[in-house]
Amino acid sequence: MALNPLRRSQLIAPFGPGSLHILEGGIAVVTGGLDDWFKDKNGNPSSDTFILDGPLYIREPRLEKQLGVSHFRLAPGPENRTDSDQPELVTPVYRFPTWYYCSRCHQMTKADLHTRGKLRCQSADCKKQPLQQVRFAAVCDYGHLQDFPWLEWAHRSLNFSPECENSLMFKAQGAGSLADISVECTRCNTKPRSLGGVMSGTLPSKSNSLGSSGLTQMTLSDESEFTCRGHSPWLGVDKMTEICPRPLRAALINGNNLHYGNVKSAIFIPPQYRPSLGDLAAMLEEPELRLLIKRMRQVGLDIPMITMRIRQADASSPKPRLTTFSDDQIGNCLKGHEEAPPSNGYVDLEDDETPDDLQIRRDEYDAFLGETDREDRLVLRHLDTSALPNNLSSIIDDIVAIDKLRETRVFAGFSRLMPTPPPDAPHPQRSLWRTMPPEFKDRWLPASVVQGEGIFINFNQDALHDWESTEEVLGHIKTLQDNHDSWANRLGRPTEVVEPRFVLLHTLAHLLINRLVFECGYGSSSLRERLYVTADKDAPMSGILIYTAAGDAEGTMGGLVRLADPISLGEIIVNALDEAQWCSSDPICSESASEGQGPDSLNLAACHCCSLLPETSCEKFNTLLDRSLFIEGHPAAFFPSKK
Repeated sequence: MALNPLRRSQLIAPFGPGSLHILEGGIAVVTGGLDDWFKDKNGNPSSDTFILDGPLYIREPRLEKQLGVSHFRLAPGPENRTDSDQPELVTPVYRFPTWYYCSRCHQMTKADLHTRGKLRCQSADCKKQPLQQVRFAAVCDYGHLQDFPWLEWAHRSLNFSPECENSLMFKAQGAGSLADISVECTRCNTKPRSLGGVMSGTLPSKSNSLGSSGLTQMTLSDESEFTCRGHSPWLGVDKMTEICPRPLRAALINGNNLHYGNVKSAIFIPPQYRPSLGDLAAMLEEPELRLLIKRMRQVGLDIPMITMRIRQADASSPKPRLTTFSDDQIGNCLKGHEEAPPSNGYVDLEDDETPDDLQIRRDEYDAFLGETDREDRLVLRHLDTSALPNNLSSIIDDIVAIDKLRETRVFAGFSRLMPTPPPDAPHPQRSLWRTMPPEFKDRWLPASVVQGEGIFINFNQDALHDWESTEEVLGHIKTLQDNHDSWANRLGRPTEVVEPRFVLLHTLAHLLINRLVFECGYGSSSLRERLYVTADKDAPMSGILIYTAAGDAEGTMGGLVRLADPISLGEIIVNALDEAQWCSSDPICSESASEGQGPDSLNLAACHCCSLLPETSCEKFNTLLDRSLFIEGHPAAFFPSKK
C-alpha cells in the first residue's frame, strides 16, 4: 500500500490507533496499534537508541504519572532521519473493511488486512473492473471492530460452507437506502436479504446494561443472538482476540461515532515553580543532559561525580534550573531512573490513586497566577486590568498574556459509539497493544507537542460566588442539571454536578473564540479553550485559557497574544457580549433555555448560529452551554450592564 502523508497531530486526533480513515486512493484503512509503530515499511523495528536518544522521546511527568507510562513518543517523520543509513519509519495502517464487491457483476471478494494495491474483479466479463470497498462495519461499545457479518447475514445461520465466501452477491438498487441494499449466496441459493433495520437498536442504559441491536437480534433465524466476536483489526489480527458478550452494532465506516479518541493534555509548567521528582526526571531526560549523563556513565563515572558535572553544566547555562533540587534528590533520580520506583510518581494501569485532570488543571492555574521565571517553553506577562471598561474591571481579576506555551497532547485510548466507554469496559490502554509491554520502561503512548500562544483570564471569586448563589441562577441551571442527570442515568453513567460558573465561563470562552477569529488571524478550528473552573470552597478556580491549537515546533506568530492588551481585550469582550444578546435562530434558540436543546438537551440557549465551535476547539463536545446568562435583563445574567 502506498505511503500517505499525515501530520503528526492527526495521529493523536482524529486518526489515532483504532480509527478509520480514507487514503488518497480511496482505500479505507484502520490506524495500527502501538506494537507496529516505529518500524520501516518492511516491518523492521528501529533501534531503541534511535528513539530514546532522539527528538521523538518526550517527557511530561504529570501526564506520565496520570497514565502510568514511562514516556511519550512523537510519531516518526522524515525529518527525524539524521543520515541516509537510518530507516524511514512509518505508522502502520491496515485495509479495513476487507470485503469488496464488483459494481458490474456484484460478486463480493474478501481481501486481507495486509493486502496492498488496488483490487480488481477477476471475472472475464468485467475486464478487471476496480472493486468497490463496502462501507459497512460492525462494532461494540467495548471498542471491538469487525467486518459486517455478510456470510451470517445472508445465510441467517452460523452454518455455511467455507466455499460460500466466494459466492456472495452485493446489490444496491433504488435510492440506496438500507432497504435497497441486499446480499445473497448463489451457492446456497439463499433469498436476497436486505439490510433494512440492521442499524436499529438502543444504547445501554441503567435499566438495560447491554442495550439492543438490530444486527445482534436479526442476523440468525433461530432467534439466538449474534454477539460481538471480539475482533481488533487495528492490531493486525483478523480474528477473535478476546471473548466479548456485548451486542454487535452495524455502522457506516464514515460515522463520527465509530471512534472517540481519549486525548489527555497538559501545559508545560517550569520546574522552578513546582519542584518535584517527576519534574527533575523530565529535566534529566532532555536531550542535552541525557546525552551528557549517558557519556559519563560510559566512561565509568559514579553518581556523585555525575551529579557534580551536571550541576556545573546547568550553572553555566543561561537559565540554571537545578538550583531547587538537592544533590541527594538528583542522585536518587539518577539511581532509580531505569527502575522507575514508586517515589517517582509512576503508577500501574489499575491504580485508582492516579492524579486526575482537576489536579493537573490546578497546577497550571496556580502557575499562571503566580510568579514564574522566564522559560523558553512558558513565557507569561501579567497585565494591568485597570484599563478594562468599568463593567468588566470589577469582575476580572487577572489577564495573563502567554507569549509562548508548550502543550503535550497524548492519545490514551479510545471508545466507540459513545465518548465514554461503559464502566466495566477493559482499560483503554490495553486495546492499543497486542501484547502490553511487561517492563514499565517500555510502556509509552503517542503524543504531539504544540508550541503556541494564549490569553488567560481569571474572574473574581466573590463576584462569581454571589452570582451563583442566587435563587434565580440555581433555578435556571436546574434544567440543565436535570437533563444531565437524565442522560447519565439513561446510559448508566455517574452523574456530575453542573456548576453555574462552569456553564457561564464555558459559554463565554465560546463567545470569545467566535469573536477573536475576526481579530487574530486564526480560524476557530485553530483556537482551543482550556477551562480552569470549580466551585470547590477550599480551592476554587475561575479561569479560561484561549490558545492556539495549530502551532508547530517553532510556535506561532503572535496574532492572538497581542490581543491580550486590556484595552483590546476589553473591546473584544464587550463586542462578544453584544453579539450574545441575539441569535439568528431566535426566538427558537433563546426559548430553548426552558427545556434544553441539542444532543440529549445538554445545552440551553446555545446553537450553531451563536455559541457552538468546531469539535477540536471545545473540551465538552459542545455541551453545557447557555447564552442566556449574558442577555441583559435575564434574571440569571452575570455581567453587569454597560450603562
